[in-house]
Amino acid sequence: MKLVSIIMTCFNGEKYLQESISSILSQNYQNWELIFVDNNSTDKSKEILSDFKDNRIRYFKLNSTVNLGKIRKFAFLKCRGELISFLDVDDYWDKSKLTDQVEIFETNKNAEIVYSNYYQINSGNPKKNIKKLYSGFCYKNIIKGYIEGKPLTAWLTLMIKKDIIEKLEYSFDENLHISSDFDLIIRLGKDSYFDFSEKYLGYYRIHSLNLSKDNSQEIKELSYIISKYKTNLEISKLLNLKNFADKILLKNYINNKISNINNCKSIILKSVFFKILFLIIKMTPTKILKFFK
Repeated sequence: MKLVSIIMTCFNGEKYLQESISSILSQNYQNWELIFVDNNSTDKSKEILSDFKDNRIRYFKLNSTVNLGKIRKFAFLKCRGELISFLDVDDYWDKSKLTDQVEIFETNKNAEIVYSNYYQINSGNPKKNIKKLYSGFCYKNIIKGYIEGKPLTAWLTLMIKKDIIEKLEYSFDENLHISSDFDLIIRLGKDSYFDFSEKYLGYYRIHSLNLSKDNSQEIKELSYIISKYKTNLEISKLLNLKNFADKILLKNYINNKISNINNCKSIILKSVFFKILFLIIKMTPTKILKFFK
């Protein structure tokens, strides 16, 4: 049986941690190890984890808080498994997640990255996240979804062969936090064979903490990615970097306008602002940028 290394990073994740860890322990597939990296948490995350008496759980704590790129790279270097999966502390898995995906690797020897459908949880019953899934060398479809803000799948559904990550010049970019997963997929996906399970194997939780991302940080990181790949003609063409850059500028503009609207005390003015903003969003990025120059 192939050993699956599960990477979980944690910063003050006590609220949902027990459910997340329990979903790993309840897996039908039992040949796994959990690489749990505590990003210098100040809550009770360590105490909650210590209640799970299982020698497959390997705990590491950093002395200072670092970005996701650095902590994921640290975790990856600790992995001993042939296959790598990822689970954040606020999400959880169906009990057949590992079994189903390992079986795909067993039956399809070409598979290098396997993903699946998943549920979204947003203050209610889980809701299916319905997307068209692709297999084979489907890099364009994968990247297009990320660029348009409609990713084909969620990070928690991925299972990746360790050796294709090892073949890269480096695994996770230590300069990135919010976009470290996107950057890895850009570099991995170009030459990798994808396969999928149609089953809904993960539960992605939407809550205030993962909705309150720093938009300025996200834009900064996406701009960094553009700069990073603009000299790579193959990736630059696949990403359509000119259009990608326009969308980032548009997103920055909209975020600034929404901030101004939220600071406005007049309900009538807010209503007018949002109507104008809606009309702006319907325009193409290029037209918008020309319009506001």
